[in-house]
Amino acid sequence: MSDTNKQTMQFLFGDRELVLKVADLLVEPVDVIVNPANGSLSHGGGVAGQISQQGGEIIQKESDLFVKEHGTLESGMVAFTSAGRLPFEAIIHAVGPVMGEGHEQRKIEQAVSSSLMLCNMHDWDSVAFPAISSGIFSVPLEISARAFFRAITSFWDARMDTAPGKVVICLTEKSFQPFFDAFQQASKQPENETHQTFKTMIPKQLSEAELPTGVVELTEQDISELENDDVSDWFK
Repeated sequence: MSDTNKQTMQFLFGDRELVLKVADLLVEPVDVIVNPANGSLSHGGGVAGQISQQGGEIIQKESDLFVKEHGTLESGMVAFTSAGRLPFEAIIHAVGPVMGEGHEQRKIEQAVSSSLMLCNMHDWDSVAFPAISSGIFSVPLEISARAFFRAITSFWDARMDTAPGKVVICLTEKSFQPFFDAFQQASKQPENETHQTFKTMIPKQLSEAELPTGVVELTEQDISELENDDVSDWFK
């Protein structure tokens, strides 16, 4: 058995924390998790299938209802449903791009930023993501990593002292090092001098609640505001 404690890294931003780790998304002790969904919110395989299977049929039923009422989602958009039997306050369904459709990094940034905005709106203080689009959608890990770095740092720089205060990115043993290397490289751009801090995560007690479905979409102005940030002091 490998020592996954060595495959955990925490970055601090004031009293906020971002954690990269080898972990099972479905048991991570956070308020909400993000499902890497397709535009039709059909949770048949991969991580989406596991979430639907373990959470129960209510997740797919609510997803189907949402699509029936609002239509399919485009890359970069998100929706949320209740978590069924899973120990989370909600499941955020984030639609990432398929490699080759164009503007993959920007669309992943949108999906991450929109997920964080949902957390902010509902006061969900901790959220766990998979590496969006890096699985069957075949987007390279380095693109996903750069998108996460940009989206999270931009969101926190623009919104101080608001939820979420903790973001976890759950990776596999195979993807951890490539994702971390790309993430670290993104942080070392000339304008983004950083300092790294390593700590051990502390689990928190979770509550269970069912919520109606919902959706949030960032406008071009929202994205523009998030991009006008300064992340030179991001790692504390």
